[in-house]
Amino acid sequence: SNHGKFRDSAPLLLAAGKTDSVRADTAALCFTESERPPTPDHIRRFRKSYTGQPGKRVQHWGRERDPVPRPDGFAFGVKGNKDQGVDDLLGGHLEPTTMQAYQQMRAEMVYESAKTEVLGKGLNRKYTFPEQIAGDPNYRFGLPGAGDQEPAIEIVFPPDAPSLSTTAAQTAMYKRSHGAYEPGEQRKRDYKWDKIQGGIDPGSHVFGATAAVDYKNGVAKAMNPDLEFQSKVMPTQLMPKTVDDFRKVRADELGTVRNLGLGDHGLPPDHVYGMSTQKFNDWGAKECLQGNYTVDEQMPDPDLGRSLRRGCAPDYVLTSDRVFGVPCIRQDIQPPKRPSVADSNNYGAEPGAKALLYPQPFALRGVYEEDFLEGHPKDTLKEICVKSGMLDSDAQFERLFVRARTMQDAREDEQLSVDAIRRALYAETMANESSARGRAMQDAREDEQLSVDAIRRALYAKTISQ
Repeated sequence: SNHGKFRDSAPLLLAAGKTDSVRADTAALCFTESERPPTPDHIRRFRKSYTGQPGKRVQHWGRERDPVPRPDGFAFGVKGNKDQGVDDLLGGHLEPTTMQAYQQMRAEMVYESAKTEVLGKGLNRKYTFPEQIAGDPNYRFGLPGAGDQEPAIEIVFPPDAPSLSTTAAQTAMYKRSHGAYEPGEQRKRDYKWDKIQGGIDPGSHVFGATAAVDYKNGVAKAMNPDLEFQSKVMPTQLMPKTVDDFRKVRADELGTVRNLGLGDHGLPPDHVYGMSTQKFNDWGAKECLQGNYTVDEQMPDPDLGRSLRRGCAPDYVLTSDRVFGVPCIRQDIQPPKRPSVADSNNYGAEPGAKALLYPQPFALRGVYEEDFLEGHPKDTLKEICVKSGMLDSDAQFERLFVRARTMQDAREDEQLSVDAIRRALYAETMANESSARGRAMQDAREDEQLSVDAIRRALYAKTISQ
């Protein structure tokens, strides 16, 4: 610290900046960048980096601060008791009491099955069997079978059944009608091979003729005819150009696109085929909305306010600058003090086409930009600013009124406008925000002074974050 080393030549002025009593300003400290300040909470919901976070539900910033329709951990239904299990709810393992067993027995006596089909006992159909059956506990109904000597499949499907045996005539008939050949069986059409001269053995005879010359690479020569020749190149053939052009157009060459006659016809690069849908210099949608008038077309008509016909007026009238008729905007007469609905004259105070297409923000409420620039007395201006909700209290208005008078360099008796108070409010908001940002970046206390460089760094950080 330099405290006590130098003499203060202006003791009445407050010291600027922040003193560092712990460490000195070194080169490493100057080149070390401070951590980027976070986005304030009141503007964080407007940033894309906040709404586009991974795993975060995307919703409109206008609903960011709305109350949650259901609290965290909300679940439909009734909360159950985890201490009570399925066994406790069913109660199947509990032994019924004597009274419960009696009540259950009396309730089931109304069913006939409870009497005939007793639980744990067989069904008693009250049959009366002979003594030889009733007295023999090992008696079995039916006849004894062959056991393991005869399989069950042979009993169900006997192999020697007459319906399963077929004759040779039946097999031949099914081959002719249904094509029921055995797997791997050769089809025989019963040709009379012995009637041919010399006879033919179908088991060893080969049909067809053998080539007299051993022709090789047939597929390659078929795809590339030049291989037919010893020089591997087809010899030159002279023919009329018309025949060659016809062949190029009608024939299909292997590996090339067919010539459809779409070659170079000597047309300019910007040539367009077809007929234009715009026969005349008609306007499109763009010209109808924005206009495409030339400077000459925007000039007033030459007969506006004057006559161009010879003989209907003196010659000096046609050559003079005198304009006849009544103008659309009646600036030649004084407007009435009280305008009437029946008065159709335009005195220059009517809104133009721009005001109709792009109205002012508060035009529907009867407030225009001129009203914000109009000067008012202090009491009237205070009433407008406070009652409209722009300011919170009279103390805030007094503070902003002094700031606005200083910014406008106005005199004591000069009236201020609503726009001047708005500019003062904006300047105070920006100053408070920059001071708070600079204090947060410097980690300063509330009663600690800040330097101009701290405010400059705060403004730079705000510009980068935006």
